[in-house]
Amino acid sequence: MPNPSHRSALRGSPSALLPLLPGSAFSALLTLAPALLFAWRDPTQNRWPALALGLALVLDGAARIVARAVRRRTGVETEFRGLPSPMLALGNAAWIGGAIMAVGAGLRPDLFPLLACALAGLVAMGALARIALARMVVVIDAAERAAAEAKAEGTRR
Repeated sequence: MPNPSHRSALRGSPSALLPLLPGSAFSALLTLAPALLFAWRDPTQNRWPALALGLALVLDGAARIVARAVRRRTGVETEFRGLPSPMLALGNAAWIGGAIMAVGAGLRPDLFPLLACALAGLVAMGALARIALARMVVVIDAAERAAAEAKAEGTRR
């Protein structure tokens, strides 16, 4: 039974009903489309950075799915909001990073590998942080449940 003291922020949230926000998928497509275009135009220079960005976006999607599953299981909100961190600066607006990458690479196509790899790193670090947070929530929830069961068992005796 979820403890309502730190889980009440979830109730009434429209995103709690969606397994994967359409904005997240749209953001990934907006970020991946320019990378695929650059990889298609110059595959020798751009295919590996585009692949790295694509894999980072897949990892981010998987991390979002894991975070939502943990939220449904425990009732604890696992989204990052307002954290001052360069790793999480893009947060739920990774499309901004994709737009900056596309504009920068459009102005200087030779910089696409650097920009794509930097964005891939930021997206992957954010995804790993999201997975780490979800794991911490699961461990804390399990410890709370075990403590509650031990307390209930102790009062029965």
